[in-house]
Amino acid sequence: MIMPRIPFRCPQTGAALTAGPEGLLRADGRIYPWLHGCAEVPDFLSPADAGEGQRASLAMYDTAAATAMYRNFLDWLFATCQQDEAAFRRDLAARLRLAPGQAALVTGCGLGDDVPAILDMLGDAGEAHAQDLSAAMVAAADALWRREMPARRGQLTLSVGDAAHLPYADGAFDAAYHFGGINLYDDIGSGIAEMARVVRPGGRVVVGDEGLAPWLHGTDFAAMVIGNNPLWGRPAPIGLLPPAARDVSLCWVLANCFWVIEFTVGEGLPALDPHVPHQGRRGGTMFTRHHGALEAVTPQTRARVSQAAAAAGLSLHDWLEQALAERLGEP
Repeated sequence: MIMPRIPFRCPQTGAALTAGPEGLLRADGRIYPWLHGCAEVPDFLSPADAGEGQRASLAMYDTAAATAMYRNFLDWLFATCQQDEAAFRRDLAARLRLAPGQAALVTGCGLGDDVPAILDMLGDAGEAHAQDLSAAMVAAADALWRREMPARRGQLTLSVGDAAHLPYADGAFDAAYHFGGINLYDDIGSGIAEMARVVRPGGRVVVGDEGLAPWLHGTDFAAMVIGNNPLWGRPAPIGLLPPAARDVSLCWVLANCFWVIEFTVGEGLPALDPHVPHQGRRGGTMFTRHHGALEAVTPQTRARVSQAAAAAGLSLHDWLEQALAERLGEP
């Protein structure tokens, strides 16, 4: 096997893996087997550890008939929403802001319908990885690409696994993409955080799924579409983004029945200076007001401190700092 430019790593430990005839091997002997009938497609899934959402997804998508049902659903969806599917997928791919030669990851890839638009942006030197929980979907995607797009199959690395435990090192990709399955994740926040983990700082994450725009709730339109599929009533998980998310945007697409969140991966928490002094009676800084709170005092004591600070022409913060320094014998 020729390992991809971005190598797989153990999704549980992050350890390096070596390709063998039966699958990818960890140094301690753990093996992740090749998917049956699909050479060089590893299966990282552990069905015994599947949560409720994963079991629901597997019941829908990991069957022999799933691929035909999935394609029928997509045809119905785009016809119902009066949207050209290819144009829609190109628009979402463009939000990744990819450049030729970069690398992108697609989670919950299904049949790989979004990959061609992404590869168009990556060019011949680019690399795409795509994974799905369903072995049936990944096997069908592998067969489809080998049959209909053999020249581009070498740019696509497929795998089966849990998107909440991705088999890649931190910052391995320039962008990560998901559309259409995260509502069934057992932990949506962890799924988004894991996508951000494997994207380098400055890279992009685009994720979307069913969820009616909030201003449409309470209308007959809402009753109709949510009655057809309760998942369309789910809220956009904007509050579940990782703390390092920057340049965040949220919009609704496909007749305002699906949300799309996109953001740039930053490092740590937002930058600010918490030590800039406040002007006025209280004084202090954002930092001292948060970290320097003292034990509660009586209203009478508080009033006396306020009067003394005013008489000295100081803020409460500065008067207390001086008074405590004198009492504690500090210079």
